[in-house]
Amino acid sequence: MTRKEKIKMRDRLKVINARFAEMDILITKDKRSLTEEENKEKDDLKNEKQSIELRLLQDSISVPGEENTTLTNARAFDEIVNGIAKRNVPEEYRHMVNEDMNIELRAGEVQNSGSVGAITPLNIGTIIEPLEKGLILGKVGVKMQYGMSGSWQFPIVAGVVASIVGEDVAISDSKINIDKITPSPKRVSLKIPVTYQAENRSAGIIMPIVVNQMVMGVTRTLNSWMFSQTKQAGTEGGCFVEPKTELTATGNAWKDALALKGQVMSTGIVFDDTAAYVCSATKYAELESTPRDAGSGLMVIENGKINGYPVFMTEFIGDGVLGFGVFSYMLVGQFGTMRFVVDPFTQADKDRIVFTLNTEFDMLPLRKEAFGILKDKAPAGE
Repeated sequence: MTRKEKIKMRDRLKVINARFAEMDILITKDKRSLTEEENKEKDDLKNEKQSIELRLLQDSISVPGEENTTLTNARAFDEIVNGIAKRNVPEEYRHMVNEDMNIELRAGEVQNSGSVGAITPLNIGTIIEPLEKGLILGKVGVKMQYGMSGSWQFPIVAGVVASIVGEDVAISDSKINIDKITPSPKRVSLKIPVTYQAENRSAGIIMPIVVNQMVMGVTRTLNSWMFSQTKQAGTEGGCFVEPKTELTATGNAWKDALALKGQVMSTGIVFDDTAAYVCSATKYAELESTPRDAGSGLMVIENGKINGYPVFMTEFIGDGVLGFGVFSYMLVGQFGTMRFVVDPFTQADKDRIVFTLNTEFDMLPLRKEAFGILKDKAPAGE
């Protein structure tokens, strides 16, 4: 595809998005629903938009030949989807499809995301590896475990340390009693419709669409679960729900940020290279433009760090809040299989195949002392 063709397609996408915005404004202003003609126009524009995005996506896959694993896997995935629609999955892929003609992704053994292997055409790692990149855990180096069954796996726990004692001397209990830590996996589910236009144009296109959309959806869910200050429905909450350290800003942003880290450190938590700050984009911009002092010319955030510790952005923690944590104390895991239901029938009237993902995740802060938040002082009168 030429550069001129790409520019033309991207310009058309802008026009389509502008029309969607125009429709939203129109129905809000008139306090009405879309007419039958407007609904048809919207559906047609959605299909056109997806078609354009497919062509751009297809062009972005630069592949010299059939040896390319990504494209080979994507085409194999297409064959499975087509086989499910026809109730005749190719023999070489039948081990991935259960009796109900649903795709089941399993890990052969409990793994962490640092050991993802290439398995044709799709495996749990296909979802987990890019998913981890969207979580702060992946950025600070903590590995998500997946394919687990029954209990957490503890290859390394930063907070459990050995004691140097003499012979026959009793040692104190660890702060973390691993035997008492049990998972409580929660179902995570999402649904993605893909038009038959995508299927007809396939050539390795369906898999990137499905995987990208599922990764984005699950990432949003897990980030909200992990960083929100309130418990998400059906969960026990993440690392900033009732953390041990809770401070209120004094007005000196630099000293406050250091005090937050110092307070967490004073709890006796073992610091490692997963320690980091977390805040919203608004708070990040504020600290990036707030001087540390009157004379140095340095800001609170310099080169993406506060006093050497990285600062990551997530809107789920909320505005007016700076979080700090040692994220090796945060367990995140996926349990059992990932089940894809491929449904080519129920939305056939809309010319769509529907992919539904069901699996289970859990997350648990091993010690609340490893996490703290600093909140802006509430304005007078509130």
